[in-house]
Amino acid sequence: MKYLTIIIPSRNEERVILKTLKSLVRGVKVPYEIIIVDDHSNDRTEIIVKKYIKKYKNIHLIKNRRSPGFAHAVYSGFKAAKTKFVVPVMADLCDDPKTINRMYKTMIKGKWDIVCGSRYMPRGGKRGGPFIQGLFSRIVGTTLNFLIKIPTSDISNAFKMYKRNLINKLKINPGGVEFSMDITLQLYSKGVKITEVPTFWTGRTIGQSKFKLLKRAPKYIKLYLGALKDHYL
Repeated sequence: MKYLTIIIPSRNEERVILKTLKSLVRGVKVPYEIIIVDDHSNDRTEIIVKKYIKKYKNIHLIKNRRSPGFAHAVYSGFKAAKTKFVVPVMADLCDDPKTINRMYKTMIKGKWDIVCGSRYMPRGGKRGGPFIQGLFSRIVGTTLNFLIKIPTSDISNAFKMYKRNLINKLKINPGGVEFSMDITLQLYSKGVKITEVPTFWTGRTIGQSKFKLLKRAPKYIKLYLGALKDHYL
């Protein structure tokens, strides 16, 4: 019986999606299903995935029927999942699949609502990626951890495991990867139990990163200031 769904939002990832799927199949040892959400790709991503998953009954491909974007793609995966727990994983292989095993065990043993993968706690780390982007995410995570006592040092990381039934309590705002910070802050304000485990993040080595700091930073700052306002006022 599967208790975990891995959600992979994917847009134009023909060069890396197969490598990511194979890495998950090798690295994840707990009972799982995978849902790949094709986010309006216009390359061969869909063709490659369909061919690969023919031999796997636990890997499925769906389409994001909402407007394009990370938030809608991940939410489409949440809605399609039937398991108790869900965890989004980036299609570019930056997240460590083995961390999912630790997240799952932590979730089961501690009865947590969210288990965050943290790059900024002891035994966590990063390799590659733009320096300014990494500095920005570290400052956001560590200062919110200190200022509002949210129990993760890496709130901006999208690599988190959730109890699926919590998602129905949320307001889903369209957008990019700041979606993960948004829903975590929403759930924290409702008093859910949050913890973190160390993970190692590797910057994209195939293709170009879709994260644009100048475009995303104002949205992160808005969420950051909103969290401070809600906590102190």
